[in-house]
Amino acid sequence: MSSAGLEGVHEVVRFRRYAMVLRMRPTDTSEKVAALAAELNRSFGPERRLAQALDLTDLLRQLARAGLKSRHPEYSDEEVARALTLQFYGHVPGRK
Repeated sequence: MSSAGLEGVHEVVRFRRYAMVLRMRPTDTSEKVAALAAELNRSFGPERRLAQALDLTDLLRQLARAGLKSRHPEYSDEEVARALTLQFYGHVPGRK
């Protein structure tokens, strides 16, 4: 991945010949607010950042579950769980 042209828009980390984008400013957020949010996030300790990550993971799972149920109201709870596992991990354990 080339990092040319990413500076100023994203924070880029270079490792050997690869570059990884760590943060992108949402298009509906001003630069000033994005900088303030980044500063606030950096001020949090590791426990708070982990708690936020876990909360966001739970929210993602809830949204994915709700989306599956709205697209497939006929699915049982077991079928929803299987479809979520497939969506998140690309396979269902115990199946080939």
